[in-house]
Amino acid sequence: MKTQFIRINDISEVDPARATVYDLGKRYIDGHGNMFGLRYNRETRKIEIIKIIRTPAKTAPYYQQRMAQQKHMAREEAQTTASGVPASLENGEAFDESGEAVFDPTTFVNRCLELMKTHRDRLNGIMMNIKNSKVIPETERMDASTLAGIFRNMDIDGIRRIEKVIDNHRELSNYPRSLSYYQSKLDTAGRELFEALGDDGRRTRFIFFSEMHGSIRHLYRSLLKALRDLEFFLSEKDVESMKHLTFAEKQQFQDAMTSIQNTIREITVVLRDTNRLEEFIGNPENF
Repeated sequence: MKTQFIRINDISEVDPARATVYDLGKRYIDGHGNMFGLRYNRETRKIEIIKIIRTPAKTAPYYQQRMAQQKHMAREEAQTTASGVPASLENGEAFDESGEAVFDPTTFVNRCLELMKTHRDRLNGIMMNIKNSKVIPETERMDASTLAGIFRNMDIDGIRRIEKVIDNHRELSNYPRSLSYYQSKLDTAGRELFEALGDDGRRTRFIFFSEMHGSIRHLYRSLLKALRDLEFFLSEKDVESMKHLTFAEKQQFQDAMTSIQNTIREITVVLRDTNRLEEFIGNPENF
């Protein structure tokens, strides 16, 4: 899909409601020299107008230097994750030679897969620590039943779903099914974009990132809910007043709570960056 430049008097002349995926390669330039493009928003399933910032060639070095400085400062101040790596670098953000942040979808997917393996092991550790802490004894049937239900959701929506995402990535990378199979799973706009790409190589790349986007987002939205339910449930327990607990048992409970909170923060970063992957997928020029 080649880029087509169209002169307009004002951006109000462009009606995104009447646009199709075949218009995503168009660039609109108004009377003041402003450039606009179209992007498909998978969340709202609508095409929207975006303004494209252009930097004059003669001032580019200055702005690149300023952006590099700002990005460096942001990296220094970024909150670190449990692994000790800044959250912005934990996923798909890299930097070009000018220091400008560049979203790399392959890096994002690969780092998500590594993070999933960490989360899978951590989830098992969280459940084991809570059980061993004896904060929720089996004799308290209502609480024990509630906890069992949350653990079940963590197993289904977390551990098992992580395995499915890893298997899906392995399939897509090593022995993918026919393109028509994956095409049938796309929504209407996705199928239109798939058709517009034309070349099978571009379509295969589009399918890979579309599948991974859906898998990662579905996994972490479900797991985030389960972890927040667990955090809320446990936060109501006054562990310090439980005199029957040993120091080691209280420590296991605190370790579990810390792991829950760290994982929630990491998942929030991943879900934020799935929006960037969504934007990448919605631009046919990326394929």
